[in-house]
Amino acid sequence: MKVWKCGVKSNMKQIMIGVLGAVLSGCVPGEATVKISAENVRKVLNGEVVEVPVHGEVEVITPTAEWMKKGTCRMCQAQNLALTNSVIEADRRLSAATRVMTLLMADGSCVAGGVKVVGTNVVHWATIDTKFLFGSEAAILADSNKVARCNGFFALNDKGEIDLKGSGCKDVQPEKLERMSKILETVADGCECCKDAYAEVMMVLGVTSYDSISLVFEGDGRGGFCLEADGKRVVADKIGKEFRCAIRSKDSDKKSDKLIRLQKE
Repeated sequence: MKVWKCGVKSNMKQIMIGVLGAVLSGCVPGEATVKISAENVRKVLNGEVVEVPVHGEVEVITPTAEWMKKGTCRMCQAQNLALTNSVIEADRRLSAATRVMTLLMADGSCVAGGVKVVGTNVVHWATIDTKFLFGSEAAILADSNKVARCNGFFALNDKGEIDLKGSGCKDVQPEKLERMSKILETVADGCECCKDAYAEVMMVLGVTSYDSISLVFEGDGRGGFCLEADGKRVVADKIGKEFRCAIRSKDSDKKSDKLIRLQKE
C-alpha cells in the first residue's frame, strides 16, 4: 500500500520520520473537519485546554494497471494472484491494521480503512474519528503531561491565530505515535507486507498535514468572542448553528494556511 507516500520510505523504523515529513510538506491527500463549540472557544480564550472532535478521511486512487504493475504486496506478486484476490489480500491487511490502531488508541477513537476496486482504479481509503487538544500556546506548554498522552493538538498563538502545526510548542509533543509504532513493529515482525500496512496507516493520524482542513465553529448565541477569516469578522452570537472556515483547501497554496483569528469581544 502506498497511500501516504511523501518521499519517505514506508517501513516501521522510519515511521516517525514519515510523520514529520508529512507534517512539514502537507502532502497527505485527506480531508479533515474540526468542530469547535462556542463554549470551548471561550474556555481557550480564558486559558483552558479543551478537547475538540476531529474527523479525517483519506482516499488515494491508483489506476489498476499501475497498481498491478508496481504491486503493493510482494507476496501477491510471488503467488501471481489475480487483481481481485490481490486487492482482497491488501484490504485484509489494511482492515486489520486499522482495527489494531483503534485498540491501541484506547480512548474512544476509531480508525477504519480498506482497499477496493472502483471502475478501472484501485482505491485505498481510511477514516479516523478522534479528539485533539486545543488551547493557547502558554496553556499547551504548561500542560505537557496531557499533551504527551494526546493524539495531536492545535494551538492559539499570541496573535490570536490558530496554528495547526503548533510552531510555538515544539518543546512538548505527543508521545503516542512513537509508542504505537514500536508496538506495531513488534506485532508485524517477520511480515514485510504487514509492516508496510501498519506503518502507512499510522499516517492517518497526521491530520494537520492533510491537504484540506475545515474548522467548524458551532455557535450558541451567547457571544463572548469573535473570529476573523479573510478579513471577514463574525461575532459569536451571529454564527448561528455552524460557521465553516476552510483553513486549507486542496486548491490552495500548500505552503501556508489561511489565517483565522479568535479574539474576545
